[in-house]
Amino acid sequence: MNDEMGVLSVYATADPRDKSASPAWRLAVGNELGALRNGVADQGDKGRRDAVLDRLDRLQPEIETVLDSAESGVGRALFAPVSSDEVHTLTVQMPLDDCAVLERRPYLRPLAGALTFGAPAGVLAVSHEGMRVIDLRFGIAREVTRLAFELDTGDWRIMRGPAAGGQAGSPSRSANQPDRFDRRVEDNLQRYLSSLRPRVAEMADGHGWESLAITGDRRLIEVVRKGLSASPARRDVILLDRVAESLSTNEIAALARPELERSRSRRCRAVAEQAREAALSGGPGTTGISDTLGAFRENRVAHLVLDGARKLRGRRTPDARYYPHGELPPGESAAAEENDLGERMIELAFTSGAQVTMLPPEAADVLAEEDGVAALLRW
Repeated sequence: MNDEMGVLSVYATADPRDKSASPAWRLAVGNELGALRNGVADQGDKGRRDAVLDRLDRLQPEIETVLDSAESGVGRALFAPVSSDEVHTLTVQMPLDDCAVLERRPYLRPLAGALTFGAPAGVLAVSHEGMRVIDLRFGIAREVTRLAFELDTGDWRIMRGPAAGGQAGSPSRSANQPDRFDRRVEDNLQRYLSSLRPRVAEMADGHGWESLAITGDRRLIEVVRKGLSASPARRDVILLDRVAESLSTNEIAALARPELERSRSRRCRAVAEQAREAALSGGPGTTGISDTLGAFRENRVAHLVLDGARKLRGRRTPDARYYPHGELPPGESAAAEENDLGERMIELAFTSGAQVTMLPPEAADVLAEEDGVAALLRW
């Protein structure tokens, strides 16, 4: 989406528990929309001013829906070009931001954060009944399938009476028969769970799960884990020693969510460290604004890593190339001020097919001395 007149991006995180007349998100977005109106009104371009103000007036019903806590979804977003009637909205079950931005392209930083912190993950609830498979992404939990364990005892010899070599009526020997039966059931269950590993790995790859949490009895989850941790996808496998089969889908997701969030934070730190180490060793990596922007100009960035809290400034040339202050190419004097290089790098990454990782506060120290910017390169 690209509009020289501007694209309005509105984000809100609505808490349905807040029943006040003027909740915080409504006030924040309202203030930013008011600032947009005032800023446009102060500009000399009357045609653009009238177009933007008219578009904001016509968008009021859609904006009101985004801000209404009675609507579904915790995080909401709206994108609308000024020059057309086009409107795109989305909702997710996780926080986004409370802001309103008018720029030539949609404002993407909150979505980049959602892609990082709400990245797809799987949850396996394992029990003696079998396995429930749950997909968790952007705060929404959905049961993918149930894999039931069905015990076939048709060819089992009936175990009754004393064990071989014992005497009838011997409690210590005859009591072993139920134990042997239970062990046989357990062995069959473990073989069944072990047989599911290829199917679980296939589902994990198909759903793009970066992390996989397995809940249940310790012995059973260890059976499922074996082989999954060694996956070529380098997927994090988390074990939660708690039987959750009888819980609802959302309850199982809530049980696994804290560990999955910690796993995502570890992955963010790991990719930042990987990019930094690659840059320091002369490999396919960059750190800092200058080198990373240079790699973008050569279309070499495969994975951008960015401290989400940093505000980076620089310059933009007429041909839409970006540079840090003081690093314009020779003879270039018409560069405009760019107040959010981080946002521009996110745009460049998405439009070039690169991945984006936004560093949470607990992992941002990895790039504290590199302007909060790093990248893994294609070559």
